[in-house]
Amino acid sequence: MGHDVITVNASAARGYRSISDALASAVDGSVILVSPGRYQESLVLTKAVTITAEDGPGTVELLAADGPAVLLHDGSAALTGLTVSSADTDSPAVLVAAGQLSFTECVITAAAWSAVYATGKGTVLMRGCEVRNPAGAGVVITSSGGNLMDSCRLHDLGTSGVVIAEHGELVMRACGVRDAGGNGICLNGHGRITVTDSTVTGTAKPAVAVEQHAGAVATRLAVSDVEGIGFYLASSGDVLLEDSSVTGAGAEGVFTAESCAPVLRRFQVRRTREHGYLFTGQAAGTAQDCEARDVVGVGIGVTDRATTEITRASVSSCTGAGVRLGTSADPFFRRLHVVGCDGAAIEAGDGGLGRFENVELERCGRNGVAVVTGARTSITGASVRGTAGAGVLVREATLSLTDCEIAESGGDGVLVDTAGEINAVRCRVRDGKGSGFLFGVGSSGTLEESEFTANSADGIGVQSELSIRIANCLVRDNLGSGLRQTRGSTALQVLDLRSTGNATRDAYGTMSASGTTTSTTTNASTAAPAPPQQQERGVAGDPISELNALVGLEGVKREVNSLVNLNLMAKRRVEAGLSAPPMARHLVFAGAPGTGKTTVARLYGTVLADLGVLRSGHLVEVARADLVAQVIGGTAIKTTEVFNTALGGVLFIDEAYTLAAGQGGGTGPDFGREAIDTLLKLMEDHREDVVVIAAGYSREMAEFLRSNPGMESRFSRTIEFENYSADELVTIVRSHCKRHDYRLDESAAEVLADYFEHIPKDGTFGNGRTSRKVFEVMADRQATRLALSSEVTAVDMTVLLASDFDASMV
Repeated sequence: MGHDVITVNASAARGYRSISDALASAVDGSVILVSPGRYQESLVLTKAVTITAEDGPGTVELLAADGPAVLLHDGSAALTGLTVSSADTDSPAVLVAAGQLSFTECVITAAAWSAVYATGKGTVLMRGCEVRNPAGAGVVITSSGGNLMDSCRLHDLGTSGVVIAEHGELVMRACGVRDAGGNGICLNGHGRITVTDSTVTGTAKPAVAVEQHAGAVATRLAVSDVEGIGFYLASSGDVLLEDSSVTGAGAEGVFTAESCAPVLRRFQVRRTREHGYLFTGQAAGTAQDCEARDVVGVGIGVTDRATTEITRASVSSCTGAGVRLGTSADPFFRRLHVVGCDGAAIEAGDGGLGRFENVELERCGRNGVAVVTGARTSITGASVRGTAGAGVLVREATLSLTDCEIAESGGDGVLVDTAGEINAVRCRVRDGKGSGFLFGVGSSGTLEESEFTANSADGIGVQSELSIRIANCLVRDNLGSGLRQTRGSTALQVLDLRSTGNATRDAYGTMSASGTTTSTTTNASTAAPAPPQQQERGVAGDPISELNALVGLEGVKREVNSLVNLNLMAKRRVEAGLSAPPMARHLVFAGAPGTGKTTVARLYGTVLADLGVLRSGHLVEVARADLVAQVIGGTAIKTTEVFNTALGGVLFIDEAYTLAAGQGGGTGPDFGREAIDTLLKLMEDHREDVVVIAAGYSREMAEFLRSNPGMESRFSRTIEFENYSADELVTIVRSHCKRHDYRLDESAAEVLADYFEHIPKDGTFGNGRTSRKVFEVMADRQATRLALSSEVTAVDMTVLLASDFDASMV
């Protein structure tokens, strides 16, 4: 052997009889080969040496009775294949105070508060090691930079597996922690960890705890079968969890508090208790593509002023609510899917706020949506199907419901109960076991541009004597009345109600349900209106008048009026025995978001119904997710079901170009093309009974039309929706002001005109939605301004000033 190789053999004459003696004669770079046996000694390392078990892992045991078995004060050293133990109840088995100590395929056991401790300027590199410590923690890190654990196993621990404190830093790869009396991984102080492809199993306390100012980045970290919480996040530091999971936790899968703002991506929680995810204590952050399943409790809970934004969440098979909001929580959910929960799919109470966009709620044991006890919630673009009770319940709370469909409810489609208030716009309620929409005693609200069809009781029932406004609604084919008012009240206002095909006559206004006369308010409808075909053009509520009254869109108005006139002349030609001219029945609406495409589609369908071209003219709005299934063969079935709901009206496909774009996985390009092929066949089979409008950005829609040979022949006319001008956007803000009893000061109008003139008109620009957001910001800031004033007049409360606008809040 070379001069830099030193041998140790406790029972032979050659070499050294102890490792300490070998160390004393070693120089930097020496390799110490240790023969099999037990060496009862403590090693103090001050040189760059390598100590290796000559016959491989498990053949050499280093045992210290007092103090650490290995202590590194300086330099760098490496241990390979050793079993390192300390019987001292006050000292770790390995202490690295300075320098770098590398372990490879070592077993480390201890009887103290930690088995391995890296502190000060010390660094540990552990590869393929095993750590046991029934009395305390496995590895404790308080030193920064360079600490690594790779392919290590930590088990049978009295407290936590890995602790990172003070300014400690650790990279942890392909490791496993199990059977810990504390946490699997615990971070506090300013500690940081980057962990990948690792597991934590069987801990008594939260499997992963991130507290104080600590930070964590975890990728493919799996927690399973723990007694308490899976992930406890209560830190002001950055926390990122990706492609990770919790399975079988005794409490919450993910608990977030103390204003922590984590980022969760592709996270799965299964078989936990109480909550799959709980965001509380002013928690913020975001969650994307996350799942909660088989929870004994609530899938996602948001409470105590938490403001988390959650996108594409899936919740299923929970014994409680799918989503529950409370205590002034104000989260934002986008593309939420809840199915098969025993409680309500969405439940908001105790002053909870929250916004929901594009949600699917299916087969829940109570309500699809339950908004109660002081909650104020808004939902846009929801599909609620197959609930055991009312599809939507509002009691002692306020709900805004826009562009929603409620179908096949076990009770009333929408029930607004005592002290409940609702504002429902462009909603469709069908096939419920009770009334489509029921205003209970002590409720109030507004229904606009909505449809109530094929329900087992009344289309709309009114039991309340408070203010209720019903405008531009259709009640059709219900087994009770279209609209039934059971108590005489002058507070019911009915405008442009279309009622047809219901089992019993309507009873409202001057005629109560029993046929006795009651009084009505001024402008309230006193009898059912004339059929749509008999309404004169140009009167209030006429769809052509509504279209022409829209702000801007002059080119769109010309195109739509041309189509209307073409359909009108076609009808007259047929009535005169002449052939009908060729017509572009199906349309493409191309342009930026927020330019009124959905509104124009709804008005166009109503016009065609007035002309008798369509049976009802109702609008069914769908996106890719409503047409494309996640199993082979399911897309054609799903697309056909959606298409059939639009028969007699307009099928509006938002972002239609996504059907021709590959998105990977189970909803890849083949599934999108299957939806397109199915649509094209259905459009041909039902060409006289439906209008299909495909909408999206101009360039993407041009590519969409080229994606299938039959597409351009079906959609032969494209209507372009231009961005609104600055003046038109200010006009839209003024319309919001008028609708809500505000007035825009002229100096404020000038500030807004300048803002709208210079705001980038890129793909993220919201047009009319931006105008609405501007109004909401100004109204909020005016309220804050006036709340600080000692004297406020009625005029003050109606005027929005330039100082009420803050571009950073839009």
